[in-house]
Amino acid sequence: MKHLSLMLLGAAGAFLVIGPAQAADWRVIQWKDTKICQIVDMAGPFKPISSNYAVLTKKSLPTFDAAVKARGEVGAKAKCTF
Repeated sequence: MKHLSLMLLGAAGAFLVIGPAQAADWRVIQWKDTKICQIVDMAGPFKPISSNYAVLTKKSLPTFDAAVKARGEVGAKAKCTF
C-alpha cells in the first residue's frame, strides 16, 4: 500500500511539472466576516468556495511576489486583520 501511495504521489508531481503552463491570475481578497486578507490565484483550481469576500486588487497580478507587495499596500487601506 505504501508503494502505491508513493507511486501516485510521483505521478501527480510529474503531471504538475509536465502539464501545460497556465497563466497566473493572482488577486488579493478580503473575507467580509473576518476582515482577513488572502492571496488567491483565481486562474488556479483552488478558488474560494464561498462568495463572502471582496476582491481588493482589480487587476491581475502576474507573480506571487507582486501579490505579496500589493497585499501590503491594499491591506493597510482595507484594514486587514491578518
